[in-house]
Amino acid sequence: MNNFIQDIKTNVIDVNTLESFFGILTKGFLFTLNKKLSLRGKPLPHYILNTGDDIMYLEVKGHDMSIEPGEVSNEDFIYSQVPRCIVTPGSITILTDQLTAKSTGTFQVEHDGQLAGIVSDFRRYPIKMTHSLKYYFDSYSDAMIMAQQMIANEAFVNTFEVSYLGQRIFCSYMLPDSEDIQKMIEFDGLTTDSKLRTIELDLEVETNYPVLYPATVMPADGYIKETILGTAINVETGEFKKELKINNGIT
Repeated sequence: MNNFIQDIKTNVIDVNTLESFFGILTKGFLFTLNKKLSLRGKPLPHYILNTGDDIMYLEVKGHDMSIEPGEVSNEDFIYSQVPRCIVTPGSITILTDQLTAKSTGTFQVEHDGQLAGIVSDFRRYPIKMTHSLKYYFDSYSDAMIMAQQMIANEAFVNTFEVSYLGQRIFCSYMLPDSEDIQKMIEFDGLTTDSKLRTIELDLEVETNYPVLYPATVMPADGYIKETILGTAINVETGEFKKELKINNGIT
């Protein structure tokens, strides 16, 4: 453990890139939209093209996670199903006017297959990440139903949570003040895509990204011996599950 801490302090290990914060943020956002938005009682899938992650395809189709991802790739089905929403992560802005002073906190990082508790100074960077959403429907009626849902459910602040380095990070999103929902209701009948009705809009996700100061990292009093199970958002309930075995009081 001492060598691990020393590697962090000397930047041999970059503690701020051990987990992909923006990847976790985007997946948490997608899971939240999948839970909240539906069409005729059925969830409307939101996903990112070309992720290279078969787990996402399995989740969209509702497969049990015991299935080996390599056995079912589902790209053809996912990319062509209707209705669907393609999400494109966009700009990331640091809200410098909201920066706070340094704080000290406890984090969890993976070391030798275990989760180790560390204490570090950190600063929360307020950030705003824009996501462009494009919905595809096979009828004008469905497109208008979704436009109505977006205005009713997403026009004001919505919240969700993600887990990053053992901390629960609170996030919010809403339609930008100047958002103009774009819709396409005309088609020429020549191609499959041109027959689909589409709606395009942007949603802004705001949160605080904790950035650790490696020189201040110290080991906590004990170690979490078992990997945390289910720290990601539960797709069905939107809740966090936390099943731990704890040693020396680290939580």
